[in-house]
Amino acid sequence: MSNGAKDIIIRDAQKAETADLVILDNLASHGFSHWFWQEAVLTGKAEDAYAWGRSRFAQDHSIYGWKNARLALLNDLPAGACTSYIMPENDGEDAINEPDEFKPVVELFALATGHWFVDSLAVYPEFRGHKIGSALVDDSLQRARHTDGVSQASLVAEDSNTNAINLYKSRGFVEQTRRKYIPFNNQSKSDNWLLLTATIH
Repeated sequence: MSNGAKDIIIRDAQKAETADLVILDNLASHGFSHWFWQEAVLTGKAEDAYAWGRSRFAQDHSIYGWKNARLALLNDLPAGACTSYIMPENDGEDAINEPDEFKPVVELFALATGHWFVDSLAVYPEFRGHKIGSALVDDSLQRARHTDGVSQASLVAEDSNTNAINLYKSRGFVEQTRRKYIPFNNQSKSDNWLLLTATIH
């Protein structure tokens, strides 16, 4: 897919591109993903946080993995990515077993059950300013329109991420509710996690 700029191409991600997907996922979460993966290192399950994340993204059955990711390329280089899918039903155990910092996010995930869920969207810093983020959002919503049974799209964002929130609002996303942000480090500027939802037309 092209978004009108001849050098920007958006296509399905490939399994061999999981390293880029992991880095971009961490950018999208402002370091939360790496913090989450680092737990595997601290408990002896993994040697390296990014390598652990890559192994998870490479799993064929992983809902947030490479099979549900779209990669944006600018001049043939990976520039950004978006992972989206239909949010499955929460079995009630997920929030219990998650770290306290992630429980508010899981609660918001549960409210998006059955929605087309934009899980992760990020653009490498050096490629920003080319409307790649906008193209990825539009591409994800277009996929939602072609998915049977989907009438709403949702995502979770930090309230401090104003540029992203403004982009989502320009595509029809509206805040539904919020949960308190529990810092995982001392550098966060966020106060709340926001659940944003749009109607699929």
